[in-house]
Amino acid sequence: MARILPSLPIGHIVTGGQRAELSLLRTLEEGLSDAYLLFHGVDWSRGSGVGEQHGELDIVVINQSGDTLLIEVKAGPVNFSPLGIFKTYSRETKDVGRQIGLQWGALRGRLNDIEPGIKLHHLLVLPNVRVQSETVQWPRERIVDSQEVALICARIKELLGPGRANPKLFDRVCAFFENRFHVQPDVSALLGRLQQEATMLSSGLATWVPRIDVPSGIVRVIGTAGSGKTQLALKLLKDAVASRRSAAYICFNRALADHIAKVAPAQTPVETFHEYAVRVIRVAGMPVDFKQPNAFGDIESNCILQLENLAPDLDVLVIDEMQDLKPQWVEALLGRLRQDGTVFLLEDPDQQLYPDREEFELPQGITITSHENFRSPHALVKLINGLSLTSADIEAKGPHKGEIPYPIVYDNLDSLQTCTVQAIQRCLDRGFTLADIAVISMRGREKSSLQKLDHLGAWRVKRFTGAFDDGGNPEWTSGELLVESVRRFKGQAAPAVVFTECDFDEVTAINRRLMFVGITRAQVHLEWVISARSNSLIMAALTSS
Repeated sequence: MARILPSLPIGHIVTGGQRAELSLLRTLEEGLSDAYLLFHGVDWSRGSGVGEQHGELDIVVINQSGDTLLIEVKAGPVNFSPLGIFKTYSRETKDVGRQIGLQWGALRGRLNDIEPGIKLHHLLVLPNVRVQSETVQWPRERIVDSQEVALICARIKELLGPGRANPKLFDRVCAFFENRFHVQPDVSALLGRLQQEATMLSSGLATWVPRIDVPSGIVRVIGTAGSGKTQLALKLLKDAVASRRSAAYICFNRALADHIAKVAPAQTPVETFHEYAVRVIRVAGMPVDFKQPNAFGDIESNCILQLENLAPDLDVLVIDEMQDLKPQWVEALLGRLRQDGTVFLLEDPDQQLYPDREEFELPQGITITSHENFRSPHALVKLINGLSLTSADIEAKGPHKGEIPYPIVYDNLDSLQTCTVQAIQRCLDRGFTLADIAVISMRGREKSSLQKLDHLGAWRVKRFTGAFDDGGNPEWTSGELLVESVRRFKGQAAPAVVFTECDFDEVTAINRRLMFVGITRAQVHLEWVISARSNSLIMAALTSS
């Protein structure tokens, strides 16, 4: 399937001419392979002052060699005469041949500036006209009429072809159309629209899961990344507060808990399991010494013992990212539910990143499964499925098509920083701000070289220092560029993600999960910084899939 830039409008009212162009774009998207990229509604100009010329290209098709095809669409009737082809609008008649000539001239010289020898073709599409002749200006083989439009993909394959892969030239031609011609929408506006559409599309779980009546009071939701689990969790907590029922949220990851605490109802406790366990132990008057070698093991066992003697205190309990919790922790937490209480267990086994965890069953509850991703761009979902990063293929249901990342490959630790800075700059060049970008490392904080830096390129780094203040809150450096580990960033997302420090010598189960989590953190755009040996493994996996 070909990619379209910018993404097609959803629910937008269009005119007859626009409808023909959108219909043709859909045909091209479905009928052409991913060797082709489609632009639409491209404004062009040349010259300045009195002699300035400008116009709009309906559709531009680029193959993987950078060769380009311009498509002009004229819906409705057109007039053929010895003088040329003419289209009459309400107040004027346009010379189609002259219009196409201007387009050709505007593009030919500027593409030659990029790389001499780039092929440039042109087609005139007349979806409502049967053509029986040609003109001197426009040969018949360059016209697609109403009887031929269904075969236009075959015509493009003959005329343009997929070409031989030339990533550098392809990127330069795409940059020409994206940047110089300003066809890419304003990123801030795009982010707002995508957020609204993704929220609306992913509202399914949040709409009908709360309506389920389960006698056992145990509802298990197994949902892939981007399926709407966080949206569901917030809906459950807000509903509980509105109906004056006691509720709590518990997860494993501290960064996720801090994120949820900012958006959850103020009345609702939002904690990690260990935060909650420490609170239980201290209320019981037991000391907590984090300097002991088995401090967290003692906290876990002491909390479980205390919960056995505590009266139930909750009507609603949301346990998020349950795949990260141990079975005995969950069993102990279930004791917090009152007689008519309900626990919602939200999890994704494909995001289980801790080797000492094990899957467990809760046969008395019901299980709901969702493989639908409403957040990630379609191209990233295709990459995930192509690499078999999940136990079952996931379905792309989001509003954004996106792009497959072109990896930036580093050879050693010395080039890692340079390549990561290059990836950040790529995001900035696309219009993202530093606040939109998250640099996510595949390595843990202690083994990461990037997560120890105070500066990355010209930017000050915002990173977790590993320390907590007297109130138990994590301490951060005061930079403007977020640098995090993939484990700590799990459950969160960013418009643009630089997934870096991806280095492994074997595609193990844990590496598949780390890649899956890292890739699915990107809402709009992903840059991938990967070692040479890992890149070879990835390319081999994609070739064999």
